Amino acid sequence: MTNEKTLQVLLVEDNVDALEGMIEMTRFFGHEAHGCASAESALDLLTKESFDVMVTDIGLPGMSGLELARKAREIQELDITVASGYARGDDVPDDVGWLMKPFGIEEYAALLAKVVGH
Repeated sequence: MTNEKTLQVLLVEDNVDALEGMIEMTRFFGHEAHGCASAESALDLLTKESFDVMVTDIGLPGMSGLELARKAREIQELDITVASGYARGDDVPDDVGWLMKPFGIEEYAALLAKVVGH
């Protein structure tokens, strides 16, 4: 029996298959997953519910994941990680985590474990 905290995880990804996969992985690790296909819907949800962590794709239609990260922090304090198939750029703030796409279950597990440890 583990005494780990159940995280409230907000996942933002415009690729529906990728989003469903991330939701499944999050639930597999015993956390609550909430998926959004756009930055705008994620911001709306952030005003209504509290989250421990947000994982967002950088390349979203409309508002980018980095812009979403900045606006999300204005709404509530939460850990934020961005995911991209490109190398981490200088425009990613130091306090924002990074996941290189495609990432596997091990990398995602490590990210969630780090947040639980905070």
